[in-house]
Amino acid sequence: MADKNKKYENIDKSQFQFVQDEKKIFDKKFDTKPIGYFKDAMMRFARNKTNLTASVILLALILMSIFIPILSTKNAEKLEETLSYLPPRIPYLEDIGIADGTKMRYDQPVDPTTIDPETGLGLPYSTLEKYIDLSTLENYYGGCTGKDELCEGGQNEIRIDNNKTGAIVRSNTWLSFSKIYSSKIVVDVEFISDEANSKLLVQAGPVAGVYVTIGEITAPGVYTFDPYLDNPVFPASAKIQLRYESEDTALKLSLNSVSIVSETEDASEADQIKYNYSVSGYTLSQYQLVSEVILNDEEEVIAAYSGTYVRANGLRLMSSFRFDAYAEVFGDKSQIAFPASEYNLLMEEYADVCIQMEDPENPDGWLFPEGCPIVKVNFQNESVFVPGKGEQFSYNLVLNYQIYAGYEEIPYFFFGTSAAGKDMVKLIFIGLRTSLTIGLLVAVINITIGVIYGAISGYYGGQIDIIMERFAEIIGRIPWLVTLSIFIALIGPGIETLIYVMVVSGWIGVASVTRTQFYRYKGREYVLASRTLGAKDSRLIFRHILPNGIGTIITSSILMVPALIFTEATLSYLGFGIGHGQSFSILGINMSGVSIGVLLSDGRNQLRQNPHLTLFPALIISILMITFNMFGNALRDAFNPALRGSE
Repeated sequence: MADKNKKYENIDKSQFQFVQDEKKIFDKKFDTKPIGYFKDAMMRFARNKTNLTASVILLALILMSIFIPILSTKNAEKLEETLSYLPPRIPYLEDIGIADGTKMRYDQPVDPTTIDPETGLGLPYSTLEKYIDLSTLENYYGGCTGKDELCEGGQNEIRIDNNKTGAIVRSNTWLSFSKIYSSKIVVDVEFISDEANSKLLVQAGPVAGVYVTIGEITAPGVYTFDPYLDNPVFPASAKIQLRYESEDTALKLSLNSVSIVSETEDASEADQIKYNYSVSGYTLSQYQLVSEVILNDEEEVIAAYSGTYVRANGLRLMSSFRFDAYAEVFGDKSQIAFPASEYNLLMEEYADVCIQMEDPENPDGWLFPEGCPIVKVNFQNESVFVPGKGEQFSYNLVLNYQIYAGYEEIPYFFFGTSAAGKDMVKLIFIGLRTSLTIGLLVAVINITIGVIYGAISGYYGGQIDIIMERFAEIIGRIPWLVTLSIFIALIGPGIETLIYVMVVSGWIGVASVTRTQFYRYKGREYVLASRTLGAKDSRLIFRHILPNGIGTIITSSILMVPALIFTEATLSYLGFGIGHGQSFSILGINMSGVSIGVLLSDGRNQLRQNPHLTLFPALIISILMITFNMFGNALRDAFNPALRGSE
């Protein structure tokens, strides 16, 4: 070390000089402004671009729920059944086949007279023919139980009424028999139970006023009976009667066919047709159901016949197709009884356009030029006397609904229309406004109760905390279904029940978070110092402790809102919340009985025919839930970075 010091002894000291010897040196002044807790949190919030985008979308949804119901001119109030169930129609998208105003229609009975021999396809019984996209037309067989000619094949079932002995069905027309041609009765039974003494008596008549039993059936199969075998004087014409008996009324009998079969090879063509006759399917279903009571000599009931006669397992030719719903609705519509009073009003309103012209093809009617809401009048209906109004009459005419309803051009309904013909865009945002309002209202109530309850519990601690915690646990353990049932039993379904159910235990989460924050901060030095200086409990709670824990409380509270909205939608969907026809007022603002949950409930039975009734409300509430949760997570990360990424 000494050698090292000697090394520097030879340096000339005059080479050294003081730097800034004549200057005064001060601390450098801060050029930036101090950043507070909330400003720092908002800066962190803005740096998360994904959550910031979600927040912008959330804000847009909220603003749309406020302004679209106010600014939209589309109908969302009055019933307009003609416009019901219109599909979405959106400009430009319709040009590429998306949201083009067309919709599928399924299970439409086919008119047999329209079947094309080349393609084998038939058109439905409807006025939609000119609006159908024939490239989408399909025919297929579907099940049916109707007693009509379009329902083919299948069986006919006889069922016995409760407390009855049996059931009787009888042919409507007289059937021809021939002893010469050995006429036989053939019965094809699909099913009959071998239990409870079940049997089918095949009868014909009346012979001397009564029906004669030709045979008996106790098992499924095809049976042939000779009406002349034991009845030589059996008439040439009779009705068939089937008497089904069973000791168990739950059992049924299923019939395939009833036939008259005769040996008519040498007979004329007329006799072959006359004495060979088979009924099945629709024809067999036209047999009459007969009620009968049999008395003994003492006029006591010994047998009673009554039941039902139904069609089963039939097939009907059906069709499915896509058609232009807007052209069908806003095109020409036939009106069979258009009131004369309304006709006269239209004539006055469109006096310069509706000029009556002769119809060369219909002397009883007349035509109108283009632009008139009435296309043509087919004829004037006969007048009817109405008490208090005198003679009233109407017209059978064709109406152009677009002009009649006051539309200059066919309108666009971006989300389609509801069952009541109301615009779904406006309805959805009215429902969103209702759901948001209820969610925010309940959130404010829960936050207020939770913060006060949690602050008292966490600040005072000890026995007070233990008692309050046990009470909160008891309330929180009550199943929500039990709570819902109690309030429905007391006050019935509605907005009050909805709010009560969501408030009963909804505040517990906020109370728990608030209690934790008070335990975290109430022992800090600045709180102890303030208490030492004589600060009251209220000042300590609201001035020193609560502001420091408010960030965590806010984030947990924000995340409560989407959960409440989803709960409201669920309860309304199930029919326990608000509903159509209900209205309520919040802070002087009138709310309708439409919410997202109500709209989803309306559309749940229309998923196949009208999926837009479910699709768009579900899409909006999904976006709302996602963006609300992302917004809440962003706030949580901003106020408490240590919790970033946690759930």
